Amino acid sequence: MSRNLRYAVILAAALAAVFAAAPAATARALRAPAILHVGQIDQQDIAPQPGSEPDTLVEPDVAVSPLDRNVAVAAAHDGRYPDGGAVDISYAWTHDGGRTWQHAPLPGITKSAGGTWDRASDPVVAFGPDGSVYISVLAISLDCPSAVTVSRSTDGGVTFGPPMVAHYSASCGYSDDKNVLVVDTSRRSPHYGRLYQFWTPFLYDAAGNNTGALQVVRWSDDHGQTWSRTVNLTQDGSYSQDSQPMIQPDGTVVDAYIDYGTAAGGEAPESRIGQSALHAQAAAPPPADTVVARTSRDGGRTWSAPNTITTAAGEGAPGIRCCLPSATADRITGRLFATWTSPDSSAVMLSQSFDGAHWSAARPVIRPAAGRDYINADVSAYRGEVFLATSTRDTTVQGGRFVQQQLSYSFDGTHFAAPIALGPLSDLKYAAQAGGTFPGDYMGTAATGGRVYAVWCRSSQPTDPSSTYHQVVYGAVLRS
Repeated sequence: MSRNLRYAVILAAALAAVFAAAPAATARALRAPAILHVGQIDQQDIAPQPGSEPDTLVEPDVAVSPLDRNVAVAAAHDGRYPDGGAVDISYAWTHDGGRTWQHAPLPGITKSAGGTWDRASDPVVAFGPDGSVYISVLAISLDCPSAVTVSRSTDGGVTFGPPMVAHYSASCGYSDDKNVLVVDTSRRSPHYGRLYQFWTPFLYDAAGNNTGALQVVRWSDDHGQTWSRTVNLTQDGSYSQDSQPMIQPDGTVVDAYIDYGTAAGGEAPESRIGQSALHAQAAAPPPADTVVARTSRDGGRTWSAPNTITTAAGEGAPGIRCCLPSATADRITGRLFATWTSPDSSAVMLSQSFDGAHWSAARPVIRPAAGRDYINADVSAYRGEVFLATSTRDTTVQGGRFVQQQLSYSFDGTHFAAPIALGPLSDLKYAAQAGGTFPGDYMGTAATGGRVYAVWCRSSQPTDPSSTYHQVVYGAVLRS
C-alpha cells in the first residue's frame, strides 16, 4: 500500500470516528457559543497626514494570552494611504476578557509615532509562552528601504518597547511584504519559545521588472533581539504570497501560502508605493488561486516539497480588496485547518490535515445562497473546537453595500452550527479605499479554553457630514 493510500485510509477512519460520535454529541456541542461582549475596541490614534484617509483603521489581527484567557491584544493599520501602508499602527488591549478595551499608537516605527519610517502596514499579533506579546509590522519608506519589525510587550500589551528589526532591505531589488509572526508555545517542542517571522520579498531586476515573489522565514530564540539567517521556502523565479504558518505540539511548523507558480500573481508589495492598485479585482471571470503547504521538522531550517490544499481559492468580489486565505493549528490537538472564499465569493470553504502533507477535500462551511457573498474568512481552533469568522453581504440591497459579521462554531471541525451575527451592519460607503473598497486583506480570530475573540473592521456614517470615511475596529468575545 502506498504512503498516500495509507494516509487516506487513516484520515477516512479518523473522520469516520468523528462522524460516528456526532449524533450523541451534536445536540450538546452545536449549541451556539454565548456572546459575552461586542462593540468598538479601537479607533484612530494618530493624526492623519497629507494623502492619508482620515478616520480609517484597516486589517485587524488579534491574539489571546496562553496564560490568561482574559488578556488579549489586537492591532490594525491607523490612517490608511490609498496607494500603500498607513500613518501608523494602532493596538488595543483588554485584561478583563473584552469587557473593556484601551488603545494607543504603536511607538517607534513611523515618523508620526517617534520612529524613522514613512509608513507602516500588515500588523500581526502573537503571544509567547511567558505571556510576552509581539506585534510584527511591515515598515515602509517612500524610496527603496523596507523592513520587518517586531515590537514586544511584557505587560500584557499595555506598553511596547522599541521595535526590533527582524529583516532590513536597502535594495530596490528586494522589497519586503506581507509579514506574519508565530510563536512556538508547546512545552513538548524542542523549539519552545521560538519566534518565527515569515514574509514575502518581491524581487526586481535592474530594469525594475518583477522577477519573483518568495516565501521566507527567520527565527529568534531571544525574544526578537537577534535573528537567524533568512531561509527560503520557495525558489527564485517563482511567485507566491500570504504565509499562514502553523505550529503543532511537537514543534513541527507547517506553512500554507498562495502559490502562483512561475507567473506573477495579482499582489504588489506595499513598499512599492503607488502600485497597490494591482490589488483591485478585475470585473470578469474571478480568478482561482492554488494554496499549498510546506512542512519543517527541524525548526525552519529545511522544508518539504509543497502539498496542495486547494486549486480554487477566491480573491474576493469585484471592487472589493480582501479575502486572503487563513490557516491555523489547534495547539492542543495539532490538527490543522485552512479556509478561503470560493472564486465567485458565494461560499466559504474549509480543509483540514493531521500532518500538513495530506489535506482533506474542501467542504463548504457556509453554502451558496441566492444574493449572498462573503468578504474574508478567518479560522481558529482550540482543544477540538473550531471557530470560523466571516463577513457576509446581501448583494440585492444597494449593490451589496451592507456587511454583517458572523461566527460559525464546530465541536469537531466538520459539523458547523448556523452562523451567529456579531455586532451591527457595516456600511461600505464609508470604508477605506485602496485598489477597491478595503475592509482589509484579512481579519482576526483567536481561541483558547472557553473563549474566542474576533476582530473586524466596521465602517459607518461619520458624525461629521463633511467626512468621507469612518472605519473602526470592532471586537467580540464569546464563551464556547
